[in-house]
Amino acid sequence: MYPYTYGVNDNRKLLHYAQLSSRHAIRELLEAGISVVYAKDGNLVRESPDHQVTVVKELESKEKFDLREYLCHG
Repeated sequence: MYPYTYGVNDNRKLLHYAQLSSRHAIRELLEAGISVVYAKDGNLVRESPDHQVTVVKELESKEKFDLREYLCHG
């Protein structure tokens, strides 16, 4: 885990904190009995509070977006 520093000046830290926040939010919703929907393995899936995962639909293949490339050369 990254130690807290003032501001987020590193993309790896930002990604790390975003992943932690997402996992925490998903866990809280499932514990509250609320289903969650997210992308997994090229599909849009719904996970129910009993952890049953169903595919809602297959996602369209998109070209990967490289934020670093966009910011540095855009």
